[in-house]
Amino acid sequence: MSNLTDFFPSGGGGGLTPKFEEFNASGTFTPTQALIDAGGYIEVFLVGGGGTTNSGSDGACGGEVLIKKMYLTSVSGVAVTIGAGATSTLGGDTSFAGSSAGGYNLTSLGGYSNGNQQYRLGAGWGGEDSSNSMTAGNGVLGYGAGAGGGYRGGGVYTPKPNSGQGSFASQMGGSGYCLIKWYE
Repeated sequence: MSNLTDFFPSGGGGGLTPKFEEFNASGTFTPTQALIDAGGYIEVFLVGGGGTTNSGSDGACGGEVLIKKMYLTSVSGVAVTIGAGATSTLGGDTSFAGSSAGGYNLTSLGGYSNGNQQYRLGAGWGGEDSSNSMTAGNGVLGYGAGAGGGYRGGGVYTPKPNSGQGSFASQMGGSGYCLIKWYE
């Protein structure tokens, strides 16, 4: 089990207020001086754009899902790029350029156009419509879920915007998402 201070940076909160900012479109996260004064601790939830498939058999993969913690040391703006949902094959990458504020850079890769979740974190593989009928992955809290194959194998059929979910049968994959949480 982790220490309480792993979740609440100043020993259980110490009067700190939880804050968050969501990004459904690309933009800039600007750390506050209060965040830096409280130790600069943030948690980033990042989802790449979902893939799509042009075939009528396999479902596409959802975007990669990352949950990372880091410390920022500066109030410099951090670029957040939200990956587009795929219109033909691969979903777009979602990124958080944390090095500009003393942290580090993160990138969640977009989903593939088939059931193969190569070199990606998360449970977002696409389902297959074959004799095996592999069931699609359910993602992380639904984010980055894979599409079902050929109306079989479970999974997503029509992805939600900003979910990073994969799609099936030439529909657009779900766009990416970013959530930043901190205390000040």
